[in-house]
Amino acid sequence: MIEKSQKKRVQKKIFCLVLLAMASFVLAGCGAGGPQDISYNFKQGIKEVTFSFLENAPPKQVYPSSNFKMIAAVDNQAAYDVTNGVVKIVGLDARYFYVTPEEQEFGPLLGKSILSPAGDKVFLEFDGFSQALFENAEEYVGNFLLKATYHSTMDFADTVCINPTLYDVYSAGCKVQASKAYSGQGAPVAVTKLEEVVSPDAAVEFRIFLRNSGRGKVSTLTLNNARLGGKELECEFQRAVENKKSLILNQKMQEAALICKTLLDSQNSYETTLSLGFSYKYEVEQRHSLRLVK
Repeated sequence: MIEKSQKKRVQKKIFCLVLLAMASFVLAGCGAGGPQDISYNFKQGIKEVTFSFLENAPPKQVYPSSNFKMIAAVDNQAAYDVTNGVVKIVGLDARYFYVTPEEQEFGPLLGKSILSPAGDKVFLEFDGFSQALFENAEEYVGNFLLKATYHSTMDFADTVCINPTLYDVYSAGCKVQASKAYSGQGAPVAVTKLEEVVSPDAAVEFRIFLRNSGRGKVSTLTLNNARLGGKELECEFQRAVENKKSLILNQKMQEAALICKTLLDSQNSYETTLSLGFSYKYEVEQRHSLRLVK
């Protein structure tokens, strides 16, 4: 009886030690990992909304005179919200297939953030129906397009040096970086390069270069705001026609250059924040096929 009692006490101690170790591990994880997770910057790199069909929806093979489902998954992996989304199924030959509805709206979808680290995802269902094969035909492959459009935004911010005495070799203070490169701000549209030119007449010019690095196309790009510290900047897109703050991009030319200028209020050097806000309309086109067999 004594041995059994001692054995139980030993087992109880071991159990308590295991619980204590697990609790310490959890607390350590909360203490060390928490602030790092909270401070994570989602607005970096090239991220975008992805479109894909679920497995077997549509099926790999469709039989004549049958119903089937097409389920499109729309997953916002960007760091910005999406609005005014539309998905269309285009190009199916009605003699073999038709779907209803042919288009569906989606959004708004939240982008990735501290409050929504996974981003929003939605599933769009299309009901399909197959017709009969023509006489003596063994199969038919119908090609079609998934076309999607949506609106979203992108923000850019960085610390820059303003030094009116740039040409004074004895000048103290911060040093102007003539050119800086970037790898993305969490969207398919990205600021890739920033050039700064300080003029002797107490003016500064910023040249901001943007590029579409996603798998779709930008149709329109608009500057919503531009500030240097608390001061608004005068900006315009190169190649813009009427509205200098909005640019229509074609399918082949998916780059843009924005020129921003302002007069300097001080002759002293200082560091401040250059911040820009953009909105854009994005278009995605994917090729798919349906196989009709006997």
